[in-house]
Amino acid sequence: MVGIRIKNPEQRAEGFMLLVRQGKVRAWRGEIYVVREGSLAVLEAHNISYERLPLPLQLSEADVERDTLV
Repeated sequence: MVGIRIKNPEQRAEGFMLLVRQGKVRAWRGEIYVVREGSLAVLEAHNISYERLPLPLQLSEADVERDTLV
C-alpha cells in the first residue's frame, strides 16, 4: 500500500474515481488516499499528477472519511 495526494484540485475527483475502479481506496482527511501500488498506473495513464506520502501515516482510524469496498 502507498499513500498519495493528488496535486491538482481540478483532477482530484477524476483521480479518485479512477482509483475506486481499480480496487480498495482509503481516503483520509487532507485529501490523502491509501491505495495499492499497482493502482497508480491508472493515474499515470491519465496524466494525473500525485505525490507519494511516507507510510505509515500518523493518523488514527477516527480520521477515516470513506472507504470503498474491495
